[in-house]
Amino acid sequence: MEEFLLYLQSRITGASIIEVVIISFIVYKLLMWIRGTQAEQVFKGLIVLLFLSPVSEWLGFTTLNLIITSAFTWAFIFIVVVFQPEFRSALEQLGNNRIFKEMMKKPSMDFLEEDVEKIIKAVDKLACERTGALIVLEKDTGLNNIVKTGTELDSDISSELLENIFTPNRPLHDGAVIIKLWSRQIRAAGCLLPLSDNRDLGSEFGTRHRAGLGMTEKSDALVIIVSEETGQISYASKGTLFQDVIIEVLKQIILENYIINEDGNTDSGWIHKLWGRIDGSK
Repeated sequence: MEEFLLYLQSRITGASIIEVVIISFIVYKLLMWIRGTQAEQVFKGLIVLLFLSPVSEWLGFTTLNLIITSAFTWAFIFIVVVFQPEFRSALEQLGNNRIFKEMMKKPSMDFLEEDVEKIIKAVDKLACERTGALIVLEKDTGLNNIVKTGTELDSDISSELLENIFTPNRPLHDGAVIIKLWSRQIRAAGCLLPLSDNRDLGSEFGTRHRAGLGMTEKSDALVIIVSEETGQISYASKGTLFQDVIIEVLKQIILENYIINEDGNTDSGWIHKLWGRIDGSK
């Protein structure tokens, strides 16, 4: 017993304890990240293989053990190829860390409120006129690949310009507008957005809503959607669609999304959860 305790004492050091904590944290984050995604099923399959490998070796199943070992050899390449979007999302979340955010230059509150007011004014008018609109507010995730699908403007934020872009029968009215509040620019118009992969989304939602939701599944952007049929204002954030939002609440949501609180959190807090949420269903 004393020899066993001495062995443990020689093995357990401050560095090993820290290492175990770090590994546990990484595994926990990995489990939280893949929960509810397609990667969850693959991860379960890998756990089964991890269990079968030593069992097959212990039972003397040489051929089976060789097959399992070979599967692990190719598993890494397979996972990287199949789940490339999920890995990119994870790296983007790492890059969106509070430390990196605070290093980025943000506009003053006065300028932010001024630009948001211009966007809100345009959205309100478009909704009253039942003119369809799709406005993407870029955050930390770069959208250069989306900007390239449309017409680059790099113009100042203007209510009149936004209203003009979405006027029916204009060349750019069917696409999305990309706005970067932190640089106070309308970056591009007429942009194509990725459609949502959510199969549970109701059939009442058209291409505009699916594109807005899809954009937030691939980035941390906040997307404003104005329905052409009803004039209803919706917004999408973090893969979730919020319907029938009044203009005053939308303004507050935008401001709260672009203000870093003392704890480094840019989420829109309680007001973000005030309205009925659609996460694949009404």
